[in-house]
Amino acid sequence: MKNKKKGRKQSQRRTAILFFAVLFFVALIMVTLLEFLDYRAGNYSLIFSKVFPLRRTLPESGKFEREWTETLARHKMLHDFFKDRDGVTHFRIVVGEPEYFPLTQSLHALVEKYRGLSQLSEVQGMKDQTVYLYQIRFDRRLSHIILLTRKLAEMAESVNGEAAVAAPPKSRTPKIPRLAIVIDDIGYTDKMAEQLRDLGIPLTAAIIPSAPFARGEAEKIHAFGLEAIIHLPMQPQDPANHHPRGQFVLLDSNAAEIEALLQNSRAVVPHARGLNNHMGSLVTSDPRAMRRVLEAVKKSGLFFLDSKTALTTVGYSLAKEMKIRTTSRDVFLDDVQTYDYSIGQIRRLLELARKNGQALAIGHPFASTLEALRAAVPWLKQQKIEIVFMSALLE
Repeated sequence: MKNKKKGRKQSQRRTAILFFAVLFFVALIMVTLLEFLDYRAGNYSLIFSKVFPLRRTLPESGKFEREWTETLARHKMLHDFFKDRDGVTHFRIVVGEPEYFPLTQSLHALVEKYRGLSQLSEVQGMKDQTVYLYQIRFDRRLSHIILLTRKLAEMAESVNGEAAVAAPPKSRTPKIPRLAIVIDDIGYTDKMAEQLRDLGIPLTAAIIPSAPFARGEAEKIHAFGLEAIIHLPMQPQDPANHHPRGQFVLLDSNAAEIEALLQNSRAVVPHARGLNNHMGSLVTSDPRAMRRVLEAVKKSGLFFLDSKTALTTVGYSLAKEMKIRTTSRDVFLDDVQTYDYSIGQIRRLLELARKNGQALAIGHPFASTLEALRAAVPWLKQQKIEIVFMSALLE
């Protein structure tokens, strides 16, 4: 009987020892794991910093910061940075107009490379510069704030005590030829703004106010630092085209109807400083109808781009007569929707810019057009020309 009790006690003791051993082992593993995770996060660890030093592996935010700093140094960008008490790194960068788009393209590429998220949280436009505030997050945690100041290419000059921006007319050849590209018909999908941004050049997006995704695309276009204008529908010559009065300027639209259309359009595209015509071969060819349109445009303080959808258009000449800032299209990129044709039109655009000092193209968000632009952008950047927003070509 005594032997049985003794055997039972020994068995219970062994079980208890085994239980505490397993418990100690699990606790040791947990402590080691927590120390390792702390070390990976960049904090001090007794085990892995002192006892068993490991080669530190940078977190994704650290890898991004290292490569971003190298990018700024490589391109000799004027910048400084500091780290606040919360560990967030603040960059302050000043760039000129030509460097802005390549730099922001590199920023978005780096953030995507390390699976982060970039958000343009604030934009402030000033007389001679625009300031952008980017917030960068990794694993949903704010890691970097980038304050990017973009110096504008055309500085304000003082004329009789007032600031005025010099805009050379088409007949005057600047030292460096300039070209601009407008992409019409934006607003029918909710993903086009990203594709335009990723091209990495100044682009002007003409947004149709009545399109289903117009408001959201307009907000993104502005947030990405691109230029937005209103793509105002006007009645074409083809009677088969559907043109509802509430969305189109018609041949018999009165001043009040046109002003209401402009007011509604500006509510959808609030950052637009101008507009061009969508269709409109009938309206733009009629001097009386076009004068009513341009009177509303002038009253709203907007500029006018004549898309030249008809050879008989009077839009451009009438706008000049009425002293409205204006310009007109030189090239259509995709009146034939093929890659080869669009490439040829881009080359023609460059030739016209070199010949006349500046040139303007209009394209559409077709797959072939975007593919041609993606292929042509690296080549265009190697030419001795300047790619600008269309508003820089206004007369």
